[in-house]
Amino acid sequence: MKTKSITFEELGKSWWWNRAEIRRDGVRGIDWPAAEEGARNYELLRRSPRGKKFVKTYLQLVPDERAVIHRLWVNWAQSPYRPVTNPGQFKEIGWTPVVSEAQHRQWNLRLADKTLMDEFIREIRLLREIQEISAPHPNQGKKYRGVSWKLIEVLDRKQNGVGKLNSSERHTASVAQRRAEKYCVEYERALDQWHNNPNPAFNIGITDDFYGTDQD
Repeated sequence: MKTKSITFEELGKSWWWNRAEIRRDGVRGIDWPAAEEGARNYELLRRSPRGKKFVKTYLQLVPDERAVIHRLWVNWAQSPYRPVTNPGQFKEIGWTPVVSEAQHRQWNLRLADKTLMDEFIREIRLLREIQEISAPHPNQGKKYRGVSWKLIEVLDRKQNGVGKLNSSERHTASVAQRRAEKYCVEYERALDQWHNNPNPAFNIGITDDFYGTDQD
């Protein structure tokens, strides 16, 4: 029985990163400018032969599963904040100190934005002074250009036989395939490290449906 071919429109519906709300606001609950490259790499590795066993899209992953991706590919040094998962981070220079594992703090949401922002900036300037860190130039890292998902989209077209690729697109597909295989190796290694690390602070709960049924 001949498999029904997929159209470009049908293929495009699987590209969740092109949804209007995500292009506008990013993924809810995630520092998207920092995490987008990691999400792209994860989606790309899923297109490799070994990566097909990872059946969940990035959007379907639970926070513990995303943590592996974020630790592997997210450059938190460029992010305004980061998740605290390791006691070694509590007093790390360059970040606000964590005074308890629960980090008890409440911001008064009934106050005006300017009052809250002024207090936040006051604390940040005080911490910079204590840690002897200079404020960066106001224009540094101001414009966010986003991450290109073209590698995945061209590779998807090649793997699904959608449209005819020109020479430039064929080259892009080849690059995408090599990167997908490379990222898959890195990701599997990171998963092993997470599973084998005896430190409870690094334990994660991989859900039963994280892998497909055809694991090798």
